[in-house]
Amino acid sequence: MWTFNVIMILTIIAAGFSVGITPLISRQSTPFGVALPSQYVQNEKIKRYTKQYAYWTIGISIVAVLPLLFISFLKLDEQQLELFLGIYSVAAITIQIIWSFLLYLKYRRSIIQWKQTLPIEAFAKKSKTVIDTEYHKKLSTISFKTFFWSQLLLISIPVILAVIYFDRIPEQIPINWGMNMEVNRSVAKSWWTVLALPGIQLLMIPLLQFSYYSFIKSRQKLSPVAPQLSSEKSRLFREAWARYFFLIAILTQLLMSVMFLYSIFIQEGYFGWLIAFIIAFLVITIGASIYLSIHYGQAGEKLKLPGDHSQDTNLYWDNEDDAHWIAGVIYYNPDDAAVFVEKRYGIGSTLNMARWQAWLAAVGLVLFIVATIVWSIALT
Repeated sequence: MWTFNVIMILTIIAAGFSVGITPLISRQSTPFGVALPSQYVQNEKIKRYTKQYAYWTIGISIVAVLPLLFISFLKLDEQQLELFLGIYSVAAITIQIIWSFLLYLKYRRSIIQWKQTLPIEAFAKKSKTVIDTEYHKKLSTISFKTFFWSQLLLISIPVILAVIYFDRIPEQIPINWGMNMEVNRSVAKSWWTVLALPGIQLLMIPLLQFSYYSFIKSRQKLSPVAPQLSSEKSRLFREAWARYFFLIAILTQLLMSVMFLYSIFIQEGYFGWLIAFIIAFLVITIGASIYLSIHYGQAGEKLKLPGDHSQDTNLYWDNEDDAHWIAGVIYYNPDDAAVFVEKRYGIGSTLNMARWQAWLAAVGLVLFIVATIVWSIALT
């Protein structure tokens, strides 16, 4: 029981912290997805909103985990307790997501209203778009082939072992463990049930590959004040996050391969090692994500490089109409040929939903989710 509690507590608090600091690490010129004149981005009102958002979001995550600390006082049997924890965890995360989004809309609306009171002279300065035509050539990232074959290798080795030693696999394969770390659900051995998890791993490869590709290839946005410095920050930012994407892909496939080998060969004992591996996975992936977000900011705005003497060198002065950003997070611009663009709010890139390629990607994601669900149901 406490193992599950620790995992959920870490997940909920880390998620709350990650979401809470999002306005602090996003583009300075577009707080809560609203484009502002450069001379107003450091306004005290904006700083106050971002801090309040962080306090409220992190605070609700702390409140959400309090019941998990006192769960042992409930007089419930194991089955009831497992059901309660499952329902509560889903409910807590759902409430956390809804709460943070409503807060985001609240502060976004306040900034839009404040923006309308600014003098018209503040918007008289015309912005310009600056690009570095050699930008993607200068990027030093993990190749797409390495990204693909590394995952396939981690999937193939356990599958080969399963095929070679198929006769040694027990007739019943566990697919779920209770809080006492005993198997409470199994399926009969067959090639279908044995290779089910590696099948899901194979489905994940194109999804992870696409996420990596979209991040690397997304259109850059540079500061017109110091384009070379801005380009260098952006390059360092993307290279660091590219390595993180690769780490996530490798660790995710490794974790699933370990779980696969454990379920078909070990089953009893060493469960603590598996749990330790899962906790280590969460700590590394979530911790690295938070560190990179705070250290680099969106597109490297938080970095301090030689020659970076002015705050304005970080600002790219978003020249896109606010109308092209739905709620500041969904980009829809038929006049923009780019498929992948940098986010206005948050870290990373997003899709231009006015392009057919973006909808193809969305359909692919839905198909992956459906295929995973169908695959899981088929096991039973």
